[in-house]
Amino acid sequence: MKIFFDQRILYVLKPETVYDGEVIHPRSAKEIENVIVKFEKDPAIQELGIMGKEYKKLKKKVKECFVPLEAAGGVVKNERGEILFIFRRGKWDLPKGKINSEFRTGEKRNSGKPNTKFRFRMAEALREVKEETGLQEVVVVRKLKSTYHAYYEKKQRILKKTRWFEMAAPSGQTLVPQAEEDILYVRWFKPEELGIVLENTYPSLKKMITEYCSLI
Repeated sequence: MKIFFDQRILYVLKPETVYDGEVIHPRSAKEIENVIVKFEKDPAIQELGIMGKEYKKLKKKVKECFVPLEAAGGVVKNERGEILFIFRRGKWDLPKGKINSEFRTGEKRNSGKPNTKFRFRMAEALREVKEETGLQEVVVVRKLKSTYHAYYEKKQRILKKTRWFEMAAPSGQTLVPQAEEDILYVRWFKPEELGIVLENTYPSLKKMITEYCSLI
């Protein structure tokens, strides 16, 4: 699990992981909190690893140090192999947004039905893609890896988990940037043009974009 703090990364590592950077082995929830605070306050630490004997328990305790926020979005590809990006707040980004509260409520009501949860998240990802880009015809192909991004909002430490889906859409559709979400442009990029995006996008998206594009 990788948590991005802007340009910096906090790794939550499995016991068997080989990692060349500094690794801390916290023994309690309080020590985990102290590690996170230290990492936040020292910009000189670019990367840091946390490791425990039981990865799932460690991951759970790390997440408990944050206020959770869930988002969903799409990596949209057309029949020419081009990928759709939006330009928002000075950076190239992928269409995404927060999952609506009614969907989260629905998840609680259907907590024993993982397929229902998946459909909720998929529907939210499709909604965000359509709203932010103007696409009308777009379908989900498969689920991709999630990304984690930490930040502060109203003095709360937020951990945003974005659930990503590969999507397909025909080219030739009218692209309409959603102005109320500060989106200036919506554009298809050929695989060989992705250097333009990678030079000016978020660190949490770079690895996902390069891994995804190596598969198409």
